[in-house]
Amino acid sequence: MYALKPQLHERHRQHKRGTMRTMALDITSRCNMNCPKCYAETFRDVPEIDIDILAKTFDEAFAMGVFHYIIQGGEVLEARDRLESVLKSCHPDATYLNVVSNGWHMTADTIAWLKHLQVDKITISLDSGIEAEHDAGRLPGSYRRAIRAVDQILAAGLFVGVSTVVTHQSLYSEGFQQIHAYTKRKRVRLEVQVAEPVGKWDGRKDILITPEDASFIKELYRTTPRLPNGDVAVKRDIFDTEKDYCPAATEFMSITAAGELLPCNFLQFSLGNIKDKTLTEMRNAILPNPWFTDDHPYCIIGENHKFIDQYVTAYVDAPKPLNAYEVFGLSHSSAPFQEKI
Repeated sequence: MYALKPQLHERHRQHKRGTMRTMALDITSRCNMNCPKCYAETFRDVPEIDIDILAKTFDEAFAMGVFHYIIQGGEVLEARDRLESVLKSCHPDATYLNVVSNGWHMTADTIAWLKHLQVDKITISLDSGIEAEHDAGRLPGSYRRAIRAVDQILAAGLFVGVSTVVTHQSLYSEGFQQIHAYTKRKRVRLEVQVAEPVGKWDGRKDILITPEDASFIKELYRTTPRLPNGDVAVKRDIFDTEKDYCPAATEFMSITAAGELLPCNFLQFSLGNIKDKTLTEMRNAILPNPWFTDDHPYCIIGENHKFIDQYVTAYVDAPKPLNAYEVFGLSHSSAPFQEKI
């Protein structure tokens, strides 16, 4: 679909660093699995924000420059009607739409339906390249369904991503090595998400990657042969061609299924609800905080122990999301923030 979206190409070209480009949206907290590492455990069984409110928010996000949506859950295919409404209302002609799924409900017919709704990419979650390891944390048969989904997405002509979470312990494992080998063989992108001490891993530091681990992932990024379209084959959300940086709040934000705006889906600090405040007002509140700049060449919640100790472990077991204004001492003023151009 990407090639058929000239407005998207132009919006991408016009993007300036430090301005909004990506919005992650949890369309539902419902899920058919119960993964032991789930970051979204925090948001299970929350009331879902009204679609009409979301549609107004999409209009504002579009005006702010957002051209990329990551549509996730829960499991998105547990809420098909809601998914369709979201995809139709987030300016699909001019935005890059990436739907994330565990693959359980993904069929050729479902993929054709998503393609009709102008989805550009489907990302399938894979915990291990070893079938038994993957299934142990999800459902029996889930590995084969995920692998089948990748083949069907490729056959439909859409972009494919394989997303995996790595810990300090799993990064060098046979399971991860087999995922890397599989994505190289299939010539699809491997999306590496480093472990974060949130959700079911709330406050855990033993699973965090080290600087050496980060260098290992960066070497995979540099050395893995590029995809047929020229894109890199191994990616982290902080990687950039010029300088790596955490994009939270500056270029990337997240909306929960209940409508809470977060600096990132892993940074579970609410700036308010989209039914009550504008995106601009909430984003402006956090941008003056020095943690939310493009000066951090790492994931602040996955790699910076000072941030984790002060803002995560200090609040272990507290109800999430936390109030960002209280935690960071933010002003409720909606005065505009001067972007760095």
